[in-house]
Amino acid sequence: MPVRTRTERLLNPTADAPYSVETVCIPATGVGVPQALIDQFKLPTEQAQRLHQRASEARQPATLLTPRSWRGDTILLIPGAGDNRHAFKWLLFGKLLEQNLAVLTVDPPGHGEFNTVPCTVNNAQTAAHNWSDWLHAQTGVKRVAAVGISFGGCQAAYLTHTDERIRALATISTPVVLPSVTRWVIARESLTLMMPRNLSLLRYQSARAMWREWRGMAGAWFGEGLYDMIARFDMLGTVRAIGARPTMFVHGTRDVAVPPANTQHMFDAALPERDILWVPSASHLSAVLHDREMTRLAGWLATRLSSMT
Repeated sequence: MPVRTRTERLLNPTADAPYSVETVCIPATGVGVPQALIDQFKLPTEQAQRLHQRASEARQPATLLTPRSWRGDTILLIPGAGDNRHAFKWLLFGKLLEQNLAVLTVDPPGHGEFNTVPCTVNNAQTAAHNWSDWLHAQTGVKRVAAVGISFGGCQAAYLTHTDERIRALATISTPVVLPSVTRWVIARESLTLMMPRNLSLLRYQSARAMWREWRGMAGAWFGEGLYDMIARFDMLGTVRAIGARPTMFVHGTRDVAVPPANTQHMFDAALPERDILWVPSASHLSAVLHDREMTRLAGWLATRLSSMT
């Protein structure tokens, strides 16, 4: 019998569930395959034309989760590099729904089902505005906060800075500067997952189900170097420019891939109203899977949005 993950169960609710799930396609206005990328790889004209045609027909797949008693507060959730809109997010989805928050979770360019265009700074920024425009045009949406995981936090912060309609920002394990990912870093990150608090995550689902969820993350098509893209998002300048809108910075204390100092630097650069939430013992991969901290994050988002007019 096939293993069914927690994510698959959450995304297929029963008829009497207190929330609904809908797959939506958002117009991919303004994204495409950069000519510089085609020139770099000296692609034949016919292949280049096919890529441009696919890009012109692209749609941005997303999933909308809505509580039955929803009153308009909504979260735009952006995953990290190499991630997709669903993997390992069942706990965060559930905590947000419990706070009566709707969730629009998206595949960024080059990721998940939105793989017809590469991930570049321009595509990521353009797609972020497309998500916001679509979301704010939906009936019932009143207040929106952006939440980004890892590199998704760079995109969420950019959107919050450039779109005054985004009322609050939360980043999870987000880099200011990404250190070199060496074999030693990967080994240390893996060892951190063996810590008791991280091993306790197996109470949610079996190691086999965790592995199946991991296998569902198919990587990404990057049109630019990830290190350069992160630097160009200028996280310290961006969070400073957000101004007085509420910001929350979440980070695992044992994150090796993106050391916790990154979040401390962002917190120091941000203006009040700002908060910081450390996830004890959490690695880069496990921060979103810890119940206590995700409960606090969801509560923070609900409180900040509901207090706004």
